[in-house]
Amino acid sequence: MKPDVPAAEDYREFLGLIEREGDLIRIKEPVDPRFEISAYARRSCDLKGPAFIFEQVAGYPNWRVVAGGYGVLRRLLRALGCDQKEAIERYREAIGKPVAPAQVSGAAPHQAIRWEGADVDLARLPITTHSELDAAPYITAGVEVVKDARSEIQHLGIHRMQVKGPRRLGFWGANQRRITRTLLANEERGVETEIAVVLGGPPAFTIAATARVSHQIDKTGIAGALLGRPLEVYRCLTIDVDVPVAEVVLEGVLLSGVREEEGPFGEFTGCYSGTRTAPVMEVRAITTRQNPLFQDALTGVPMTEDQTLMWLPRTVAIAEDARRVHPEIVAVNWAVADGGVYQAVIALRKRLETEVWSVISHVLSGNSLVKYCVVVDEDIDVFDPQQVAWAINTRAQPHRDVHIFPTMIGAPLDPSASLPNQTSKLGIDATIPLGEERWRYERIRVPGADRVKW
Repeated sequence: MKPDVPAAEDYREFLGLIEREGDLIRIKEPVDPRFEISAYARRSCDLKGPAFIFEQVAGYPNWRVVAGGYGVLRRLLRALGCDQKEAIERYREAIGKPVAPAQVSGAAPHQAIRWEGADVDLARLPITTHSELDAAPYITAGVEVVKDARSEIQHLGIHRMQVKGPRRLGFWGANQRRITRTLLANEERGVETEIAVVLGGPPAFTIAATARVSHQIDKTGIAGALLGRPLEVYRCLTIDVDVPVAEVVLEGVLLSGVREEEGPFGEFTGCYSGTRTAPVMEVRAITTRQNPLFQDALTGVPMTEDQTLMWLPRTVAIAEDARRVHPEIVAVNWAVADGGVYQAVIALRKRLETEVWSVISHVLSGNSLVKYCVVVDEDIDVFDPQQVAWAINTRAQPHRDVHIFPTMIGAPLDPSASLPNQTSKLGIDATIPLGEERWRYERIRVPGADRVKW
């Protein structure tokens, strides 16, 4: 991407940018929010195609739905105004130097239309049903925001929310996630947990919400750092939570002591999550812009919008873990785009044989979403699955260079795990052994092959 391409300031600007570049299509024919919108998104993700604005949604005459906005990596990078490698560095810098938000007084643009109290009804919103076995329509693109009553830090996350009634949403987040931890802490203290759900917020805000950082860091500041200025936020109507300009905001509380059955739902692993008990949000207000857009996101078999949004923070988190034990990390990739939802690939400069296993063990132990870790030499492109597979096949010996770690912290949604949050893991050293003749491992190159045309 050209260095002078600007980042998108807000959601509508982002949609305008990708539409002008031919990467967004308007669908004018009526579509059904049950499966049909997701069918468009699924097909587009498979073909690395465009995003969509659906201008006629059956049963919702005053709404338009956006699907696939971040469905491919090029659009995520377009939102940031940079290429893949620069995005990793910018995200890393933003985590280290957050920029505090700026409070704006008065009504927000997304408070132009308001429903409160008895007027609140989730059936007013064109919430889609995505996958064949999903239990209900789900909000999938919302950024949830809660405030820690003790520290005043706002916690952000993106979690699935199941429609359970006119004013009730099931909320699923693993217990180690910051929003669930805030709820658990508030329940112990007898304090209500206020929550906002932001749909169609600024791209930087959505991207920052997925950051893997200390719970002492307000992710709103990461959004500001990505923007290069303070993110402007407005106070919600009915709760003490601040949110940026958006298309739709839901306001309410996570009900203390209430857990209800939630799921199944087609998750980012490409498998269904099954049913479980989960907290419940009581929606007390809904606010929208004039002529609002409803943001939807498909999740499922990679690559979908869910994995695209997770790629950047996961890659940066893995890189930071690797750099803690090895100073010469060249490149890192959470290989979800290649179907590796639990796979990391790391390129490094090796000085000692033991360095590779220090990196592998540290990354596997520190990242629940990494089950397989492959380390390659610096001449291998970690973003090219063919090169990575070639390195494994030509530079690794299974008896010497493959190790299984039998018991580690795993991902809560891994369908193969026999115990919750517990898994075995595997590391592969696909680097050239030190002391051997390196010419034996050199990739064959044909001079001029990258320049010929026909």
